[in-house]
Amino acid sequence: MHKEIQKFLTEHLGKADIKLEPIKKGGSDRQFFRVTLPHGDSFIFMHYGDEVAENAHWAGINKFMASFDINVPRIIMQDTSRHFILVEDLGEVDLWSERSLPWEERRDYYFQALSQIYRLHSFDLKSIPANLQLSESYGPRLYKWEHDYFLENLVGEVCKIKLSSLDTAKLMKELDALSERLQKIEPSLIHRDFQSQNIMIKNGRPVLIDFQGMRQGCLFYDLGSLVCDPYVTFTDEERNELISFYYELMNPAYSRDEFVQNFWMGSVQRLLQALGAFGFLGLKKNKPSFLGHIGNGLENLLTAIDKVNGLDQLNDLATECETILARKNY
Repeated sequence: MHKEIQKFLTEHLGKADIKLEPIKKGGSDRQFFRVTLPHGDSFIFMHYGDEVAENAHWAGINKFMASFDINVPRIIMQDTSRHFILVEDLGEVDLWSERSLPWEERRDYYFQALSQIYRLHSFDLKSIPANLQLSESYGPRLYKWEHDYFLENLVGEVCKIKLSSLDTAKLMKELDALSERLQKIEPSLIHRDFQSQNIMIKNGRPVLIDFQGMRQGCLFYDLGSLVCDPYVTFTDEERNELISFYYELMNPAYSRDEFVQNFWMGSVQRLLQALGAFGFLGLKKNKPSFLGHIGNGLENLLTAIDKVNGLDQLNDLATECETILARKNY
């Protein structure tokens, strides 16, 4: 494979002396390399397999988002038959790497990122190109899959909690009701993994990456991904500032109180998925660094649960997980 990659790069860049440096980041099954030319120019090479179908959607979604001025990496060259894509190098600075900066220095990046994602959320679904490949829309099946993912990988594998059939039935009733409430919100196009490590900063502006999972869903899932991001710690004031910014940007026909309630419901759903992913990637994919984010994720989940009525069973379960993991020093 390495020789194939070198041949592809030499054909399109016209340089024999090309340096390839692997990039190890995130939970994706794709391979990334930084490509450096002798005179110093650099690019990012991506190779994706067939294991995850949505990886093949990346290039089409990239072009779609660029068509209405969302900042995405510029595609230099691609070979769909070999699953090769060469894109511009965005550098190594993302929102996550800026997490220690004072809020006054980070705030504008978040405002810019929210302004970018608003363009996606406000796109008219009737105008989606017929040839645009998207993943399965959110509905009862996908919401239940995320609930099961959380229960299997976080509750079962990480916390080693075995729920009784009665407790499982009570919990699933709560979670089904949550998904029904989310489905009543007008659907939008969503990124689905809109968090700090997927927002690069280049020339002072955010650039979105890892959008191959785009689909129709609830925009509050994306807002929860960013504003309740387990990778970054926010104060209540900072979080409220971001919520207010998006509310004013969106200017919905309903009240701010309803908007905030929707935000917390979307955050609960997103955090269930994220916590399931941390368990899956940490234990089953042998990427233990993800386990280190579970504590912050559970703290955020409990904060969100506290703002949503009717999640008593989930609150008890998340609290039990937090207690168990505190003893394990997670």
